Amino acid sequence: MRDTSQNNKESGNKLATNLGIAVPQFTLEQVLSAIEKDQFYLVAQAQVDLESFELVGFEFLARWHHPEYGDLLPYHFIPLLEKEKQCHVLTLHLFERVLTLLSSIQGVAPDIHFSLNISANDLCREKFANHIIRIANAYEVDMSKIVLEVTETAGIFGENSVNNLQKLHEYGILLAVDDFWTGFSTLETIRLGVFSEIKIDYSLTSQLINDKTSMAGVNSILQLSSDLGMRCVVEGIETCMVRSVLLEAGAVHGQGFLFSKGVKEDALANWIEGYTNNKSNNPCNQLCLPFTQNERFQLEARPHPSWIWDFENNSIKWANRSALEFWQASSKKELEERDFSGMSYLVKTRLQSYQRRLQAGEEEISSEWDFFPSGDAKKVLCMQLPRIDESSGKLVMLVNAFEGFQSRLPPRKHIESSNKFPVPFIVVDEDGKLLRINKHAHIEINIETDHITEFMSQQDFDSIKHSCGLGQLVQRFTKFDRIQGHNYLYIRAVMIPDKNEHGRNIYHIVAIPVSELITQGMPDVSD
Repeated sequence: MRDTSQNNKESGNKLATNLGIAVPQFTLEQVLSAIEKDQFYLVAQAQVDLESFELVGFEFLARWHHPEYGDLLPYHFIPLLEKEKQCHVLTLHLFERVLTLLSSIQGVAPDIHFSLNISANDLCREKFANHIIRIANAYEVDMSKIVLEVTETAGIFGENSVNNLQKLHEYGILLAVDDFWTGFSTLETIRLGVFSEIKIDYSLTSQLINDKTSMAGVNSILQLSSDLGMRCVVEGIETCMVRSVLLEAGAVHGQGFLFSKGVKEDALANWIEGYTNNKSNNPCNQLCLPFTQNERFQLEARPHPSWIWDFENNSIKWANRSALEFWQASSKKELEERDFSGMSYLVKTRLQSYQRRLQAGEEEISSEWDFFPSGDAKKVLCMQLPRIDESSGKLVMLVNAFEGFQSRLPPRKHIESSNKFPVPFIVVDEDGKLLRINKHAHIEINIETDHITEFMSQQDFDSIKHSCGLGQLVQRFTKFDRIQGHNYLYIRAVMIPDKNEHGRNIYHIVAIPVSELITQGMPDVSD
C-alpha cells in the first residue's frame, strides 16, 4: 500500500499539499469512513523482465480519492492507520478489491503476479490470515499469482505474526520481503521459511550509479536471492543506465518509472493489452539518439569515467573529467589526439564486433575490459551504448565505465570469448536456436538471425546431433557460402546436458569458415 518509488514523503503531523491545496492531518474516523464509502482505489505499477521488457506482474499501490482534496498518496493515511493499529481495515478492503479486479482481467493477464503490501501490524492481529483466506475463498483466482509484501520490523517475529505468515504460506499465497536490507533482522526474516520473493528498495536502487556501497548491497542481495532460489524484484528503476547495471549484476525482474508510473485499476485491462501488443516500444532502444550537449553536461558531473569512442578514426572523441583522470590525460585535447593505433589485434577485433552489433540494433553492450593507462592492468566494467555524432551523423559508442564492479552475467545470447579461445564459438539447443555466440562468430560468420540453419543446412545440423548422440566429438566440413571465398565451415561439436531443460541437450560448436582449397587433401571428417 506504500509507494516505494516516492522519495519525498511528508511527515504525518505536518500540513501537506496536493495540487496546491493544503491537506490537513486526518482523524482516524475520517479515514475509516472513507474506506467504508469506497473512496480508496488501486494504482498498478508494472513489473517487467529487465532484458526482454516482457510484463511479469504488478504491484498495487493505494490511493485515496478525497472529494475535496483529490487523489491522495499513502503518507496522508497509512501512518495514522498504523499508529492506531487499524491498518488491517484498509488491507482487507484493498485485498478484496484486488481479487475483484483479477477476476475481471484474468483473460488478458493469465500468467503474471499481482502484489499488495500488508502492514506488519496486520500480522500481529490473531485472526488476520483467517480473514484473508475467507475473502480469497469467495473468488476463483489462482492464489499462486497473489503476492503479499511484508516490510521487515521487529514485530514480524511475534507469535501471531509467525502463525499468520505460516497460514498464508500453507494456503498458497506467495509472500515477499519488502524493502529488503533496510528493515529489521534481514536474514532472520528469510529463515522463517515462508518467503519466496525479495524486493530491493528504491533507496538502494536510486544510489546505484554513484555509490559503491549501494552497488555492493544490490550485488549481495542478488547473489543471496540466487543462492536461495528466491524471486527478486528491484524497485525504483528510472533510467536505462540503472537497468543495464542491474542486468549485469544478475537482476531479472524490476519495476519503476522507466516502465510505468502507474495505471489506475479501471484502465488496467486496456493498458495490459496495449503494452503486450507494443513490445517493440523499448524505452532503452537508443540507436538513433544523438550525443547531445545536454547528455554531455550530465555526464560531466558523473563521478565515474565516460567517453565517446570514434570507430572510424579509432580515437576518443570526447571525455568527461573522470575519464581524463582515468586515462591520465592532462586535457581533453591531449586525450582526443592520443594515438591508439598500437592496440592489439584482439582489442581491434572486439571493437569491430561492437560496431557490428550496435549497427545491427543492440541497445547496449556490457563487458569487462583490462585497461593499462599506467602500465598496470585495471579491470573495469563498461556499459557501451550507440550514439549518433551530431557533426558527422555517424555511429559512435558512448562508454560508461565502472571500477570495482563484480558482474555475474545471466545467460545471454552474446558472450565475450576469452583470449584463450579466439575462434567462432556457438552454443545451440536441440531445435537449432542460438543461445550464445562469441564476438568472433559475429565477425567471421556475421550471424544475423537466431537459428543455426542461417549458415548450415538442417540436414547437416541433424547429422551433427546424431553423431554427438553417439558420444562422439564431431569433426566435419559443412557447406557455407555466406562470405565470399569461404565455401565450408570446419565444425567441431560436443553435446552436454542442458541444465535448464531436463532431458534435453545443448551443443557447443566451433565453426571456422574455410575455403574449398583447404578441404582438399584433408582427411575425410564429414561423417
